[in-house]
Amino acid sequence: MRLIEINYPHYRLQHRSGCIFDVIAFKLDDGRLAFDPVKGWDELSVECQQHPESLLEDIDDAIYNATPEKYENE
Repeated sequence: MRLIEINYPHYRLQHRSGCIFDVIAFKLDDGRLAFDPVKGWDELSVECQQHPESLLEDIDDAIYNATPEKYENE
């Protein structure tokens, strides 16, 4: 997973399959950072040919590595 563009709360990523997609970040009530793909999880999963749970883990890792400060509880 490669992070292409950051315009918080919007992130553009490229999956190893070549699929380029956007996610929107938001904070949960407990302060954790979460993501929703603009396309929706089901469509993104099919397009990238990866299960949604492992796709979320890859997205989370890529964004955390690029912007760890966004994961700090405010």
